[in-house]
Amino acid sequence: MPTDSTGGFFPGLFVGSYDHVLDAQGRVSLPSEWRSKDQDTELVMIPARDKALLLLPLATFMEFVGKAGKKAIANREMQMALAYLGSVSRRCRCDKQGRMALDRSLLDSIGADKKLKLIGAVTHIRICAPENWQMPENPDEYLNSIQQLSDGNDDIDALGGMLQGVFGK
Repeated sequence: MPTDSTGGFFPGLFVGSYDHVLDAQGRVSLPSEWRSKDQDTELVMIPARDKALLLLPLATFMEFVGKAGKKAIANREMQMALAYLGSVSRRCRCDKQGRMALDRSLLDSIGADKKLKLIGAVTHIRICAPENWQMPENPDEYLNSIQQLSDGNDDIDALGGMLQGVFGK
């Protein structure tokens, strides 16, 4: 598995979707293909729009924090946004069996009881209650956005755009 200078694991790709049930200790098992082969899988969980949580590889989260931190030095709004993000984020690490403890208050905030839907969102994992996950009615809208990215016509930093949902509730 690739790592970056922060030592965080980056699997390269999260694909597929899975239905899981939390165990008695509030843990969920991550699919083996989403875990680091060296058993050092560390992710950061943040709230997102549409009653969901995002699990980002630590390296991805640290890349965002590095960029945002430079802008926050002289920007009060960015400082407050980072303070908010820091207060609601949780670091999560898989144990040797691939189980990850999830924060109960964040699960409650998305209406998840015991059942969870884990969605591979290519660069990150999306977690929601199964009843809150719906495939897009018009996937062409999303496919057009992907096409713009592949054409290099997108002016928005992809990572910043993905995390924009954290602050745009």
